[in-house]
Amino acid sequence: MKRILNNLLLLFVGGVAALMVSCKDDDKTSGNTDREFMTMFITENTQGKGSEYPYNCGIDAAYPHGNTAHLYWFGVKDCVGYQVQMAYQSKVTGGAAAWASVQGTSDLVLDTIVGPDVLDLRVYDLPYNTNFRCAIRALSKKDNNVTDFSHASKWYGHGEGRQWAEYCGIKTNTRYATPVVIYVNESEITETTMNVYLRSKVADLAEYMDMSLDQSKLEVASYFENFHLSADSAFGYKYLMVSPSPSNPNASVAQKWKKYEITAADRARGYITIDGLSANSTYVIDVVDPTVSISVDAKYNTLTKVTDGKPGAPITLKYDSLMNIADELPLPDDNTVKRADVFALAKQYNAAPISPALSDFISDTKYAQGQIFYLEGGKTYYLDGNDRTCKGFTLATRPEDVAKGLRAKIISGIGQHPRYSQGTDGKQWQGPYSMFMFGRSPEPGEGGEIRMKKLEFRDLDFDNPEALNYGDNQAGLGTAAGNYFFNMYSDGMAVTLDSLVIENCNFKRLVRGFIREQGPNYKVWNHVLIKNNLFYDCGFYNQNAGGYSWIAGINQPGSNLYMDMKVIENTFYDSPFPSFFNESNTENERDNGTWNITFSNNTLVNFNTRASGAIFNMRNLPDKSVFTVQNNLLVLCKQAGDQRVLGFWGADIRGTQEKKDGSAGVVTLNFSNNWSTNNDLTNGSIFSAAPWTSTSNNFGKLVKEGTAIINGTLEVNVASVSATELMVSPCPPTIANTASAQHMHRAEALDGSASEYNVDLHIKHTDNEIVTNNVGAARWR
Repeated sequence: MKRILNNLLLLFVGGVAALMVSCKDDDKTSGNTDREFMTMFITENTQGKGSEYPYNCGIDAAYPHGNTAHLYWFGVKDCVGYQVQMAYQSKVTGGAAAWASVQGTSDLVLDTIVGPDVLDLRVYDLPYNTNFRCAIRALSKKDNNVTDFSHASKWYGHGEGRQWAEYCGIKTNTRYATPVVIYVNESEITETTMNVYLRSKVADLAEYMDMSLDQSKLEVASYFENFHLSADSAFGYKYLMVSPSPSNPNASVAQKWKKYEITAADRARGYITIDGLSANSTYVIDVVDPTVSISVDAKYNTLTKVTDGKPGAPITLKYDSLMNIADELPLPDDNTVKRADVFALAKQYNAAPISPALSDFISDTKYAQGQIFYLEGGKTYYLDGNDRTCKGFTLATRPEDVAKGLRAKIISGIGQHPRYSQGTDGKQWQGPYSMFMFGRSPEPGEGGEIRMKKLEFRDLDFDNPEALNYGDNQAGLGTAAGNYFFNMYSDGMAVTLDSLVIENCNFKRLVRGFIREQGPNYKVWNHVLIKNNLFYDCGFYNQNAGGYSWIAGINQPGSNLYMDMKVIENTFYDSPFPSFFNESNTENERDNGTWNITFSNNTLVNFNTRASGAIFNMRNLPDKSVFTVQNNLLVLCKQAGDQRVLGFWGADIRGTQEKKDGSAGVVTLNFSNNWSTNNDLTNGSIFSAAPWTSTSNNFGKLVKEGTAIINGTLEVNVASVSATELMVSPCPPTIANTASAQHMHRAEALDGSASEYNVDLHIKHTDNEIVTNNVGAARWR
């Protein structure tokens, strides 16, 4: 775009750098050549003075609670003023159309016009721990700036295609320590009622505050500093307020519960029964102290709870029906473009969209958790990507098709969205994506956790056919894909998932990770079963494998993904990710609970040969945890002439969690009947480094120090058979002549059915210890 700048003057007005510009734009896409110059917020990216520049937009340190934002911007000469807006980030990431959709709604938290000499603005008392996006435009004297803005500059921050990277994002700080004075017993929730329990005094928090004495003192001190408490330490909340979540605004709530005055009888009883609610609906629950004038500080802990419901009959997403209406189906989170344009590649893959149906399920209160969705075997479907999973459901191939040997295929990563810049291949790239997002970002006013029931995937083939890995990148094809099966938004709500089941599925071309949790809020999985799956042509995100661990991100206080995790009968073939089990929390004080991990009857061929990606990489094992590692087959192999290095790391274990009495925790290790083939060993071991028996940073160290009880042996037995003697064709199909050969980790099938990049792991030699001892995944025996 060509601009003629008549005057460029850098001034400092009240300490704020103001860029005063008179300009004419010779290439306005709107055809208007007389618009004001587009100003910008002052950020690290726009002023070039680094992160410590005192006039960067951000949280105002003069306000101790960390929820007051201070915006600064460059001035435009001869403009009549500026229009400044702020919105919840989750509502406007869709760009200009998304900003248009929030105008006049509560999702737009600021919309104001200031004069031409005003170059900064404070926005007070914003919700805590929340991401916001800001936008600004310069206003013209030629408009009335009420109904006519035709000569105003373009918006900075609305994300008009090329301006997508030009935004100002601000996140407020986490709220000061807040007492959990209300809670709901999940087991008592019905379709129309829930009991909200009350903690009226500081002493009532004793059972909840399971932390050190010093921590308790600090938190209680915060309560007296930031909340109104009576002389006998009673909390000052007076009203209970219940409202439908913005995700289902039409859910029923009786007028009395919108602002209910809590009685002495309620406090004596200890709970209030909320009735008249809608089934399958999300509600936001607060208790409020009316003597506190600032809304966000008048509230105590916020709850977000979902009423119960009965799932309907299984729904079959019929392929032909979806294909007939595919182009007309909306994009669930973006109405700025047409599905036919974004997912033009769907026709190439003969794939039908299922994201609209899954999105409707998430948002529609007619559907209860536990809904089953069947796909037709032998058909291909596609996901838009980043599909939310904040309600439990089952996605599976129809049982009658499975009985015939037919499976549904689900692909992702085929979108070419104009919102994102072009990749090196000249295509519009969809951006970092996952097939599914675990949980969701909070709606305005929400807090607490999402409670999900069973989430199940069964008898499905998942693929990302357009995804590139590091080898493709080195071959000049484009950027390695930042994709996952599950990812999570950085501001995602706390989640408790009752059950995650992934059974009898195939996974291909997941490049950056498998399951990644992130963000400051806790995540709890009560039960996990990952069984009888195939993983191949995954990983290889960079030269050293890179990306994330297979199961990544449980470092937040209160998180526990390993409460009951069973990983059994799976095959992991030449997919270089970092470790499988990962936990890097070095703090001794954690309230996560114990771990019960089973890793048994798995077949691992070239698990991660690129870097020190151990199976177990854990820093602080909770007391009384149990590891059951049995009947696994560990294999390394390559063809003659292949130059790749075959490495295999066992574990990186640093210690156990300190107990409250100061002593070290003790864990139980049930290790037995693990075997390897007899080729490509290092000092007689399948592990080239960090074997489980090591007494330095490993399970062997815990046994030596007395912090682990061993049942069985940490040794991996060596069978009297090599990989190529045992299996039909186990070696990587590509003979690599460099460490980054494009197809060196590629496999199209593991059962001998592929026309190229073929692998066959079926057992051909049955007279050996591996077969006799039922080692590895049973499907190959």
